Amino acid sequence: MDFSQAVGQVSPLKNRQQYYAPPDKTPIKVRPKDTRTDEENYFYIGSTYNEPPASFSKNGQGKNDIQRLKNGYYPVVTDVDLHGYNQEEAQKVLNEFIEFTQKRGVCGEIIHGSGLGSKGYTPILKNMTRNWLMQHPEVLAYVEPREGNDGCVRILLKRKSRQQD
Repeated sequence: MDFSQAVGQVSPLKNRQQYYAPPDKTPIKVRPKDTRTDEENYFYIGSTYNEPPASFSKNGQGKNDIQRLKNGYYPVVTDVDLHGYNQEEAQKVLNEFIEFTQKRGVCGEIIHGSGLGSKGYTPILKNMTRNWLMQHPEVLAYVEPREGNDGCVRILLKRKSRQQD
């Protein structure tokens, strides 16, 4: 069956006016610029004090693991998007995600967002996720996979031994 048979008999539309959707009036969210002077920044330890690092490694291979993760040496076997989860739900999903990923390989991606939708632009889920990953016994390293994208991390996990399957 060809296209004309599948569509059947057609006739042109009488009203040829096209509809154009109005432009989205929702403003793009941007973090407010830091207005403190360098001197003030030097002594400021507020919300940035607990901000976790952009990359982390704990198995003694530091720079090597981080560079390999960033360059895609380890294939990403799966990913998870934490947008919309509260902290408790996100931690449960992360536990399940790590277990799921370990059964398939050693590398996965976690999309946690930059925190621009949070009250006061505080990246709650981002900070919680990264702090939790640093403490998790199965996580060897994490890194922001692309420069300037602080809304996700690529993780390197311990290999699961065959006996544990």
